[in-house]
Amino acid sequence: MLLERYKYMVEKLGIPSEKILILLLNRMQSLEWRSKTVLGSSGSIWRTSYYGFIQGEIKTFYPIVLKNCGEIANKSIQPVFMTFETAQYLVSKAIEPRRDAKGIFAGLTSFTDRIAIDLTSNLVKAATSDIPYYEIGSRLYNALEQKNDIKKQIFSEADEIISAYRKKCLELGILDFGMAVDLYNNCLLKDEEYKAHLFKRVEHIIVDNIEECVPTEVDFIEYLLPNLKTCLLGYNHECGYGEIFGGNHEYMKKKLLDKCSIIDLEGSYTCKEFMYEFSDMLYNNIEHSQGAKLKDDSVIIREAPVELRSEMLENIGQKICSLIKNEGYKPSDIAVISTYADPVTEFVIGRMLEKEGIQLKNLTRKNRVVDNPFSQALITLAHLCHPGYNIFPNRDDVKALIRMLLKIDPVRSSILAGEICSQRPFAELPDVEFPGLVERIGYYNLEKYEYIRNWIKEYKERENPLPINEFFQKVFLEILISREISDDDILQAKKLIDSAQTFVDTVSRFSNMNANKGFLDMIRGGIKAAESIFELEETLNGDSVILSTPIAYLSSTLKSRIIILSGISSENWTPRSIKELTNAHVLTKTWDTGKIYTEEMEESYQRHYLAIIMRALLRRCSDRLYTFESNLSANGYENNGMLSEYLDEMLQ
Repeated sequence: MLLERYKYMVEKLGIPSEKILILLLNRMQSLEWRSKTVLGSSGSIWRTSYYGFIQGEIKTFYPIVLKNCGEIANKSIQPVFMTFETAQYLVSKAIEPRRDAKGIFAGLTSFTDRIAIDLTSNLVKAATSDIPYYEIGSRLYNALEQKNDIKKQIFSEADEIISAYRKKCLELGILDFGMAVDLYNNCLLKDEEYKAHLFKRVEHIIVDNIEECVPTEVDFIEYLLPNLKTCLLGYNHECGYGEIFGGNHEYMKKKLLDKCSIIDLEGSYTCKEFMYEFSDMLYNNIEHSQGAKLKDDSVIIREAPVELRSEMLENIGQKICSLIKNEGYKPSDIAVISTYADPVTEFVIGRMLEKEGIQLKNLTRKNRVVDNPFSQALITLAHLCHPGYNIFPNRDDVKALIRMLLKIDPVRSSILAGEICSQRPFAELPDVEFPGLVERIGYYNLEKYEYIRNWIKEYKERENPLPINEFFQKVFLEILISREISDDDILQAKKLIDSAQTFVDTVSRFSNMNANKGFLDMIRGGIKAAESIFELEETLNGDSVILSTPIAYLSSTLKSRIIILSGISSENWTPRSIKELTNAHVLTKTWDTGKIYTEEMEESYQRHYLAIIMRALLRRCSDRLYTFESNLSANGYENNGMLSEYLDEMLQ
């Protein structure tokens, strides 16, 4: 309906497309809109996420930001925007010396990386809820049911880290999402010159999934309303699963709904009537304990529990094969929803499907950069070429590099890798006179081996190492490129080079940090590879069975004829909001700062979250729902989740 209205505005009313701001939830929604908003009469299309919009505005009007923000000392033409991984790395670097020297966070069991993730996430949640960054720690501490001096000190130390990180980044003109939101709201939206530009450019606005918006996006839409000619908001009053990431359904209703004319869309567009009714019944059972027996259970099929999770995954694979081979379903008709869509789940189910010529695509999984052999080869060469960084290469990685470069068998490449790693003071390729070397690599590989060895030796003799992104480019062009290289290898190399350049552009502004070494450290820590828009489109539009977590599936535009719920007795269906250093419900705009977050509230939020998730999933399922469960988790613990109990109450 939103797309039809957009087409009517552009084609029939002649409204310039560049005057229409389209705000979407994520890249998956952007793909859905991309092909459908390119019209014969349209000009440039203003289609973006809330963060993408803010980033673009800050870049365009950065001189106004500099004028209004005295905290930015670096007066560069443009700011640098961090990825979440880079922000996490910088926060961890702020924590490490303080943890070593001052013993901060002594009362926490979490590793530094986990603490950095929580603090970075807290800063974003606070900014998007218009909570001052210096109030985060006290707000979280005051909501605790059990308080003591140790916990008070921990949250005070967290505020200290956040303040130091934020201060230094702003001085250098480096912004994460939280800082960008803060600067946009306080340095641009309050500026008369910028407001005049904004109201002149934005005459119409279309927003999808308004119920999942963060509070500052809601405030932004409300701010625009008096000056808009058209405002179209897509709203699902039964969702709100984005609360755990900072969305605030109740705040949105309070601020926007009364200002809008509402057009109700009756019935269901993504599932059949019986599934629609069952979703309501299950919601009421979970949320309000209003149990009702399902009269027709032919479309809700509860498979018997098994003991081990591995057996459950194999049963899921068998069921998918049966649905496709015996009942005529296409792979793309089927989605497997798991709260733990990990590589093991993907491997076990995917291996069974592969035997039948069926492909499984993990909508959730972002591979680690080092999981790609071509990227790993670039990284291993970086380790060998930079002994000063003291990052010792792994023998298995060197073995994989040798096999890729010289095409020799696993046994000989393993022996050679061992000899390379055993060199002192640092790993290096031995001279051709090294005993037994020629026999291991073969005479036909001798010239190539010598070329690579001399290339590394000459590079190490350079006075100054190249920036790591330029090093990767040089290695790619002078060592790794060959006739056998695939399009995927080129794509992976490009993603690695782009990630390295972004990281170097950011971290090199810190005079006390080695950006090149830092990037290699971050890679070793398991950074995920960003998925290209083309890979994402292939996943969403191909004829493959989809594996996904609930949130990733609901955040997409997918719907399925068959949904398979994996591990429904797992407690992962009801994740806890309160953790050592964060609480999504306390760091939101509607939280009463005088309240205590009790265990009873936590249980209530868990049930509410489960009820919303399940209702939303069922309304993406048109034909049948299958549930599978195991008595034991992947770690061997007994599963004791509440979802299976609620389903049993309705189906017995």
